[in-house]
This record gives sequence, C-alpha cells and structure tokens, in this order.
Amino acid sequence: MRMEAGRHPDDPALNALVGELCVRDPDFRTWWGSHTVRGPRQLGKTYHHPVVGALTLDVLQLSVETRPDQHLVAYTAPPGSPSHEALRFLLQWSAHTTDPQHDHAPGHRE
Repeated sequence: MRMEAGRHPDDPALNALVGELCVRDPDFRTWWGSHTVRGPRQLGKTYHHPVVGALTLDVLQLSVETRPDQHLVAYTAPPGSPSHEALRFLLQWSAHTTDPQHDHAPGHRE
C-alpha cells in the first residue's frame, strides 16, 4: 500500500483511506509511520534436475506495473556456485542436443 501511495501521492481515495485507517487503528498508524516498503520478493528454491541433480537458485519475482496480474520471474545462481556451473552445463548441453543439424551434418557418424 505504501508503494501504491508513493506512485499516486495525489489520489484522494487512497489518502482518505490511509487517513481513516490511521485514526481508527493504532497498529496501522504505527506501521504506516514506520515507512517500511517491501520491494521485489526474493527467495531461494532447490530443484532436482534429471541431468545435473540439485540446483539451488535465487528466485526474484517482479510485478508488472501496468499488468498487476502478471509477474516476471528470474531464476539465477551466484557466480562460481555449483548451481551456476550446472546451469552453464545445461545451456551448452541443451544447445548441443537441440541442434537440428547435429545428427544430419555431413560426415557425421555414430
């Protein structure tokens, strides 16, 4: 709510709501006065991939301001971590296995 108030400081309905909540609810008044704003959510998740095994990834979820029902999610791994190396391997592995010319290149023998 604080982020929304920051984006629309002149919104009379939002200002009225905040004012009413501050008057009626001492907890809200304290929370609102603290000016705490939470930005993008970030958390970690561990996935099991059939080729590389466990991947522990940072997950960053961003809201799309013009489409509140949509989110952009980015999965990353810290550079140099085992999960980062596994992602690099998967990138190379998938490029190799999805290359349509891989199996039909001239001189290719199995």
